[in-house]
Amino acid sequence: MIGWDAEQTAQLEGIADFPTGAELAACKQVYFAAWPDGPEREAWPNIGHVRVRPRWVRFSDFGAAPRRVEEMQLG
Repeated sequence: MIGWDAEQTAQLEGIADFPTGAELAACKQVYFAAWPDGPEREAWPNIGHVRVRPRWVRFSDFGAAPRRVEEMQLG
C-alpha cells in the first residue's frame, strides 16, 4: 500500500521477482526511459531491480465527495 496526501491510497497484490539476463535488460530499458538518471545508480552497492506483476490493484480517494474507490483484477 502506498499513501499520498488528501487521503489517497494505492494498493496492489501480485508476483515479484528479480529478473536476470535478457529480461533484466528489457526491464532496465523501460525503467531508464522513465528515469534517465537511473544508470548513475547502478554503481551503488547492493542495488537491485525488482519486477512486480500486479494481479489486483485498488485506488482509493477518501478525500473526494463522494469517496472514490476503483479496483481492477489483472491476469
